[in-house]
Amino acid sequence: MKKRDNILMLAILIIVFAVAIYAYIELPSDKQYPVHWSFKGEPDRYGSKLEVVLIGPIITAFIYVLTAVLPKVDPKKANYPKFKGEYILIRQIIMGLLAAIYLISIMAAFGKQVRIDVWVPAIVGLLFVVLGNYMSRIKQSWFVGIKTPWTLSNEKVWEKTHRFGGRVFVIVGLIFVLNAFIGFITNMWIFLVLLLGLSLSPILYSYYIYKKLENES
Repeated sequence: MKKRDNILMLAILIIVFAVAIYAYIELPSDKQYPVHWSFKGEPDRYGSKLEVVLIGPIITAFIYVLTAVLPKVDPKKANYPKFKGEYILIRQIIMGLLAAIYLISIMAAFGKQVRIDVWVPAIVGLLFVVLGNYMSRIKQSWFVGIKTPWTLSNEKVWEKTHRFGGRVFVIVGLIFVLNAFIGFITNMWIFLVLLLGLSLSPILYSYYIYKKLENES
């Protein structure tokens, strides 16, 4: 990895830890703070100052270390150089969006009027849209991409599934973003069933393509 590729991720980590230190100093210790919100954006669980301050740095640092280690232990690690640029970009985007969600939660802890029900789903949706656009460039691996018995056993199935899955990810992301700002799906269960159906479609598609190629051979 080039130094400039790592600088952005380290900068994100520094910002997150700096915000955590500031929040720990400034937030009162005798209060409870929202750490989880309902589908409608209402706080449904509260935690201590320590919990609300530490959750962001811990998760962001964990993702940074985990995504750095995975290519070294993946049985298909030889494939990572083939999509190195995409993998680095995915790491940067995931860390950046996690940091954004953490900053929003800290703003809420300070009593700022933040539309959690709008911005968090919109950020998650943006993540899906970006991942979907790069999905087709990901090569076979055990830790990145759509991993089914059929994609991992056949490179053509992997490629076709990821082209299809990339479109699905974009659709899921747009649903998140549009629903965050327009709110056309107000029932949580309908929303979850729709997302589950879309999420399962690449898995079913991988099996379909595998059987189709098997019958053709």
